[in-house]
Amino acid sequence: MADSHFDVIIVGGRVAGSTLAARLGAAGLRVLLLERTLLPSLPPVSSPAIYSSTMKLLDEIGAEEADYARNTPRVRRWVTEAGDAFRTINYIPDLHGRDYGYAIDRGRFDEALWRNAARFPTVTALQGFVVTDLLREGDRVCGVTGHTLTQERCTFSADCVVGADGRFSLVARQVGARVFAEHTAQPTTLYYAYWKNAEPYDEHGPAIHLYGLGQGYGFLLMDSADDTLGVVIEGQSALLDPGEEGAEALYLRLLREQPRLWRRLARAEQSTEVRGMKKVGNLYRAGGGPGWALVGDALHQKDPLDGQGIYDAVFTAKVLAEAILAWKQKGTSWAQAAADYEAAVYAETYPMYIATLERVVRDIYTYHTPFSWKTMIRWIAADPEYKRRLALLIVRGIDPAEWLPSSVVSRAIVRGAVEDLRRFLRRQPDPAALPPLES
Repeated sequence: MADSHFDVIIVGGRVAGSTLAARLGAAGLRVLLLERTLLPSLPPVSSPAIYSSTMKLLDEIGAEEADYARNTPRVRRWVTEAGDAFRTINYIPDLHGRDYGYAIDRGRFDEALWRNAARFPTVTALQGFVVTDLLREGDRVCGVTGHTLTQERCTFSADCVVGADGRFSLVARQVGARVFAEHTAQPTTLYYAYWKNAEPYDEHGPAIHLYGLGQGYGFLLMDSADDTLGVVIEGQSALLDPGEEGAEALYLRLLREQPRLWRRLARAEQSTEVRGMKKVGNLYRAGGGPGWALVGDALHQKDPLDGQGIYDAVFTAKVLAEAILAWKQKGTSWAQAAADYEAAVYAETYPMYIATLERVVRDIYTYHTPFSWKTMIRWIAADPEYKRRLALLIVRGIDPAEWLPSSVVSRAIVRGAVEDLRRFLRRQPDPAALPPLES
């Protein structure tokens, strides 16, 4: 490569890395974007959900929805089934001009964002390059060394090296990035695969289908690209330890044990291997230091229960781009820019981080009696105000710190009890009752 010095080197070319490169390229910075794999390819584990807040950020960098969501159905509703106790249907609210989301194909999505970044003249995008070490001048990171897939070794220098290389970031390890706000008390594990020719949930179009039994794990089925169905199992790590059975066998056994789910998969074909992650991390790392910064999962990790991972990646890339441009173009010191970046990320993501951890405790680690499922939990879950607030939380249309005040819960319980009594006296059916399974 003729040029070996850049303003910024980005290690990792998936969502966070590519969107950061696009923003810096649009501002004229010389960027080297490095990705160890060849795209399109699936990441080891990912929540594929994106909603309007994420798409708004993608609009800002010129990413085309018709490209990254090609042949992917627009999803406008979530259907939640609590065993045989009840069912609720919730609709995605209109925010930023979109009343839908996607369960995107991550291989297609990541490759589209890569191409979007690579179109900028000052961005050099190189796939199949494995970074093996960081270069230093004193205590400052000043470049990277690594090799291509054909083992050709190369060295590149830069004013700043950004780790966008995921949960197990090499950059974070080599700089010894400080970890804080880590939560390890309720670890979760998840497995997922894609299926072809699955049965639709019903005749009313694409859906995100959540199914839980209140026994420490649950299921998520999402209509995705090319008529595929993404099927996820997430739960307490101790309960989802595959042991000698193996992850694939465990995954299939748990699905077959659920008639309401297996009805959709019995005649389907599993089109990918089972992928997953054990003991999902929940933490923050320091945002930057001398000559380096972190972004996306390398910076902040949390349980995928609420489907916010892609938003976090795109948002942190935006804020880091602003910090780098303040440093490179406006005279802000790098130390101040890095501190401002870390503070902005924490302010935006920490309330949702806490809300997600609380949902993990409530939805995965708390056991309830059958009576509670059929009364208080049903009353809350089916309450219109609770449903409205939950939908706004998922699309980031409400402050996560204030989305569920105790008054909303208490009113939902009272309304639910009164409605049950009214239906009993009038001999009316429960609208939250599940339809019977077809034999």
